Amino acid sequence: MEKKKSTFTRELWIGVLGIIAILIIYLLINFFKGINIFSTGEKYYVKFSNIGEIVNTSPVFINGYKVGHVSNVIYNFNNPDEVYVEMHLDNQLQMPVGSVALINTKLLGSSTISLALGNGDTMIQPGDTLEGRMNTGAMDEAGEMLPKITAMLPKLDSILVSLNSTLANPAINKSVNNIETLTAELNNTAALLNSVLEKDIPVAADKLIKIEDDLLKMSAQLSEVDYNKLIGSLEASLNNIQEITTALNNGEGTAGMLLKDEALYNKLNNTTEAATLLLEDLKQNPKRYVHFSVFGKKDKEK
Repeated sequence: MEKKKSTFTRELWIGVLGIIAILIIYLLINFFKGINIFSTGEKYYVKFSNIGEIVNTSPVFINGYKVGHVSNVIYNFNNPDEVYVEMHLDNQLQMPVGSVALINTKLLGSSTISLALGNGDTMIQPGDTLEGRMNTGAMDEAGEMLPKITAMLPKLDSILVSLNSTLANPAINKSVNNIETLTAELNNTAALLNSVLEKDIPVAADKLIKIEDDLLKMSAQLSEVDYNKLIGSLEASLNNIQEITTALNNGEGTAGMLLKDEALYNKLNNTTEAATLLLEDLKQNPKRYVHFSVFGKKDKEK
């Protein structure tokens, strides 16, 4: 009897542990799906004609904040254009009449539902049905762009052909080579400029500094000059020159008389001319003025 009781107790514990394991697995699955089974909420329904990628556990947002999830999808087989989505929303949420549920379809990934709240005075009650719309967003824009892209493809093809023919032109390669040569020359020029800046510029700067020092010394020497004394000497010299000029103009002194007395000038001029003629005659006829004889007096008397 005791053996049967222990066996029954062991099987009971195994069953309890199995149930606990199943509950843990269920909770983990709902947790990874984003469903909190312990949270209280209310059920609302949305009528769609096309639910896109909406599935159970798809999140429901208001202004980017998650307020619930899709708990069930109900398809009306009698009317193929009606699909009802059951939403499990936070019980604190209040939606005015006129609120709309929008399905946001992404380029990649599953779809989500976002609620656009209305402006009504009364609130939608749990269990009521909202209007549903499809908000494809980027998908619609991509669909509108596809015809334009298709129309542009032939032009892009012709542009690529022209670009290939242009790149195949030998002139392009020649231009590239010229650019490479020019770049190399510019690099050499930059190296020369660097050498000049490193060698010649410091030397020139030293010379400029030396010139500046010389100018400072000269300026110091000029600052030591007594300009008042120098100006006084110049004024005295100018006064003396003015007095001499006045005396000459007035005929004072020998130089003044020579400048003013015309008769004296004519006499001096005549005397100079006579002396000149005498000297010329002396050169031409020296015997007329000088007598020389070996026998002395006799020749002189004769």
